[in-house]
Amino acid sequence: MKNRLAIIAYSVFMTIFAITPALADSYAEDRAAIVNLQGRYLFALDFQDAEAYASTFTEDGVIHWARGEIKGRKAIHDFLSSGIYDPTKIAEEGKWPAASRHFITNQVIKVEGNRAKAVTYWFQATNTTADRRTMVLGLFGHYEDELVRIDGQWFFKKRVIYNEGLEDRHKAGQKNPAW
Repeated sequence: MKNRLAIIAYSVFMTIFAITPALADSYAEDRAAIVNLQGRYLFALDFQDAEAYASTFTEDGVIHWARGEIKGRKAIHDFLSSGIYDPTKIAEEGKWPAASRHFITNQVIKVEGNRAKAVTYWFQATNTTADRRTMVLGLFGHYEDELVRIDGQWFFKKRVIYNEGLEDRHKAGQKNPAW
């Protein structure tokens, strides 16, 4: 009986030991893919690449931002290509075109199978002054994302953009969104 219990305990331990690295590797791969998705989203936004921007969303994906909701990949494409969101529009006359760059930090990502949630801080900087050498730190806030994996690739299902500098678009002083 003692040997049988020892064998069972050993078998359970070895099974857990064998599975744990696989789960860790899976989470690491999912996290890396989600971080990559967030980066591709920002590069597309900053370079006004509507096709690449829309491709980070599911066909029925949603952006909820300061001016409302945009639903569906085509509508998201049309939104970015319209020029409605262009932080460089306010640029002073300068030697070369102004640029806007978005940055992300402090990411909390929770993966559950083919679904994930993420909360990520963001901030944005421009060089809209005439000399184009001065970085102007602009807006900042956080994203609350719902993500799905389809055919092995991660997409935004819903991205809520909280801009801490706009009235009614912040959560400062409220419950921690990073569960």
